[in-house]
Amino acid sequence: MDDECINHNCKSGPNRKLFVAPKDVCSYYAVKYGPNRKVCKPCLVKSYRYFDSVCRRFRNQECVLDDEHPGKRRTIIELSDSDDDDDAATEPSTEDPKLSTAVKRILKDTVGPLVAKQDELCDNYLIAKKAKLEKRNEIVNDLVRQAEDGISELYKMLYKHDGQRKFEFDEELSIMDEVCSQCELWNQDVAFITSKQLPGFPDDLPTRVKLIRPSLRQGDKVYGMKQSLLHPWAEATVKLAVSETDRYFHIVFDDGQETVLNYKHLAYINTSSKAQHPIGSRVIAKFQDTNIQLTDKFYAGIIAEPPKYLNNFRYLIFFDDGYTQYVYHKNIRLVCGQSRYVENDVHENVREFIRVYLKKFPERPMVKFSKKQIVRAELNNIWGSAKVKNIDASLVQLKFLDTKNGHTEWMYRGSNRLGPIFNQLSSSKQNKPARGLTDVNKLLNRPYIELENLTGNDKTINIADSDNTRNTQENSGVIKSIEIPANCPKPLPYTAHQCSNLCRISVQYDDSQAKDVNVLSFPLYIGFMRSIITDEKLKLKKVIYTTPCGRSIDNEGRMYEYLKVTGYDTYQITIDVFNFDCTVDPLSKFIVPKVFIRIPDISYEMEPRPISVVNSLNDSVPKHIKYIKDRKTTPGINLNIDSKFLCGCNCIDNCEDKEKCSCWQLTNEGPKNYPNYFKDHDDIGYSFKRLHKRVITGIYECNSSCKCDKTCLNRVVQEPLKTSLQVFLTENKGWGVRTLADIPKGSFVCTYLGVVRTNDDTENDLKNDCSNWGEFMAELDFIEAVEEAKDGYESYVVDPEEESEHDTSSSDYEDFSPSSSDDSSDDPNFEIRSKINKMFVSKMSLRNLQDTHTKIDGEHELSKLNTQQSDQSESKSLRRFVDKECEAYTLDSKVCGNVGRYFNHSCDPNIFIQNVFVDTHDLRFPWVAYFALSNISAGTELAWDYNYTVGCVKDKKIQCYCGARNCKGRLL
Repeated sequence: MDDECINHNCKSGPNRKLFVAPKDVCSYYAVKYGPNRKVCKPCLVKSYRYFDSVCRRFRNQECVLDDEHPGKRRTIIELSDSDDDDDAATEPSTEDPKLSTAVKRILKDTVGPLVAKQDELCDNYLIAKKAKLEKRNEIVNDLVRQAEDGISELYKMLYKHDGQRKFEFDEELSIMDEVCSQCELWNQDVAFITSKQLPGFPDDLPTRVKLIRPSLRQGDKVYGMKQSLLHPWAEATVKLAVSETDRYFHIVFDDGQETVLNYKHLAYINTSSKAQHPIGSRVIAKFQDTNIQLTDKFYAGIIAEPPKYLNNFRYLIFFDDGYTQYVYHKNIRLVCGQSRYVENDVHENVREFIRVYLKKFPERPMVKFSKKQIVRAELNNIWGSAKVKNIDASLVQLKFLDTKNGHTEWMYRGSNRLGPIFNQLSSSKQNKPARGLTDVNKLLNRPYIELENLTGNDKTINIADSDNTRNTQENSGVIKSIEIPANCPKPLPYTAHQCSNLCRISVQYDDSQAKDVNVLSFPLYIGFMRSIITDEKLKLKKVIYTTPCGRSIDNEGRMYEYLKVTGYDTYQITIDVFNFDCTVDPLSKFIVPKVFIRIPDISYEMEPRPISVVNSLNDSVPKHIKYIKDRKTTPGINLNIDSKFLCGCNCIDNCEDKEKCSCWQLTNEGPKNYPNYFKDHDDIGYSFKRLHKRVITGIYECNSSCKCDKTCLNRVVQEPLKTSLQVFLTENKGWGVRTLADIPKGSFVCTYLGVVRTNDDTENDLKNDCSNWGEFMAELDFIEAVEEAKDGYESYVVDPEEESEHDTSSSDYEDFSPSSSDDSSDDPNFEIRSKINKMFVSKMSLRNLQDTHTKIDGEHELSKLNTQQSDQSESKSLRRFVDKECEAYTLDSKVCGNVGRYFNHSCDPNIFIQNVFVDTHDLRFPWVAYFALSNISAGTELAWDYNYTVGCVKDKKIQCYCGARNCKGRLL
């Protein structure tokens, strides 16, 4: 290698002249230095030109990174038989130590400032590069948001036509009567165009007009119930009317058999009525056999869902045999009559299910699915795991993973054979009063129950262009910008120095200064300056803090280091009082006229910041409560807060190293059991005292047994209230809470305090007084939440082979075959006995086409899935092993509590709940803390998701007035 140029990409000829390569040239070409290294003249000149360019930029105080640099070279490992080169390269030093020290001192005095300037220039260069990339990222995100908004608008245009009630003629059109009269003269059909007609409306689906059941006459052709409600109906002819009052008819079937049937067991043989069938209509419909061919057999059922765009203009039918199916209008026949309460006409196996369904209509709980999700479902009386294969409107196709043959079945998404529905029904029987603090299924991207409204037009909410974060009618105040007093210290001109405690000599810190100002603006009162710099070239904004000593800081990491080396952290000036988000304004403050302030401070100075009560609607004030700063317990509840039972850390570095802090490790241990949810283990828990993502397994803060300082990074919820809050009266939601200053995302807001009670005590009180049902109660559901996340965890690990399976289209399965049971007789007291029949919850299902048992005569066997089944996989709750006598606990803030009791519900919340362990590690008693889900502007009401289960309490409904775009309309 001695006769070769060190540049492995050298293009000089073989007769080139070689020179000894210096160390800097070897470094340029990424070659290890040695005394025998050679370089050709062109390559030598090229390297020195680069060095000259760098030096020139260095002297001129220009960024050295803003230039062309040598490209990345491939790494070549050189093999040598000896170590002569290395030995020769190592020579004894003959330098004079005194001379070396003097040279270093001179270099520091002369070159040091240039190096410091270059360091600053390089930082700015990299920041600009980063900003450019962020700008491009924002452009891409904007395009994605525009696409999502376009899809949402398209969905709204399609969905707004849903619902039976919208298929109506416009009665104000005067041309209607004229055209109709001409139709009678011409004796021909005319298609009318209405303003509410769906796009792509099918030709065979009639427009929505009043349904008319014509009287039967002698000789009319009909369908009649030949055997029972679970057998196919057959064609017949009306022979005569036996009783006009009770509407009994003597009919003759086509095979010659004669019988007398009530009009409720007869159906019209054609669809000449030209009317859609409304919800609850008694009908017969065709089914689909195993060969996926329509037969001429009709089975009894009711209309459960109207035809609309989202279900491909089909009716959802609940058949008497317990199965569910989508059917087109042409394959449905209307029953000649039905009872006022149609559930009395159906088979007893599904009677209670139909009654409950129609009672709750147009609202119905449906499980929200996505393809390839895993859900617990019941098959043959056994609960197991099933994978979602396809979704067809209100139906879902499941593949049961625990069966040998991979049983596949279509199922109604509101069936209680689905785990989420079954659990909700179990909860509703208990009338659970308290709101849940976590929604684990949504967090883990699992199937969850969502309330669906079939009509949608019963809602009075019109928020197409509204913003749920601002309500000018309820704000009754203005947002102003705070002016920093002129006598406040200002940053000094920057001079090169090493930051230390001397940097805060000029700062006169007074803790009382922070009482009445926004916590984010407090640094501006003690010598810091916050600026927003705009890059004119990149059009990007960036927050820069200038410290009292003149240093510029542009991110949380550097600010934290600055606070640490200067000793600010010992004065309670923590990192969370600084914010580097341009959209957050530390000087923004919401101000309400004093005339509206009813109570100056509802905490009566128990909180470090006053919490005023404002009412701009009337003269009322909130009911008096005992304001508390710590939770209370009722007699009999053992809340052990002895520090001897706490695990503490030995950190002396403000718990910066999460690997060494035992409290951090307690927080990190839980998520390790859920790698599919907690994918980034470095981003779990607090980040510079802010929480950006909920940790369902709980956060363990440092406590009284820890050796770390009170300002450590793992002490957040236990700190005094920093947020400026105000209680105010809303128009429809009672008392609420709003923020008087901007709150950055992830910031701690406050805690939820009350009296710890058992659920049994809470339920007993509710039975005696239901006026304020569950209004100030929250479940301490930490154990249940974690157990729910654990439940079936192994089943959520999907086999890779199953991931690659081809999903068949659900639109091919439209009809199926019902089944048979004992005959139901005509009984005059039928309706009376039906009204007093006992509770029977039926399981609605869709028959698996591969398992349809069809006999030659068309008779179908009764499905075993129509009977009430128990959950055989039920296991004992972990709570029972912790406390056998007490199943769960509730925080009740009705009599005593803090400001957290006044937060309202929102379907689109801006704060969220986090379970935190501070004074005890007992899993039954976590602290309940609120954190900001996003940046929140001053004057905005703070609201969280109560997570009520709609329909969980019998005969109890609570309307939702949150005004969010995705409002469900009901809380309960």
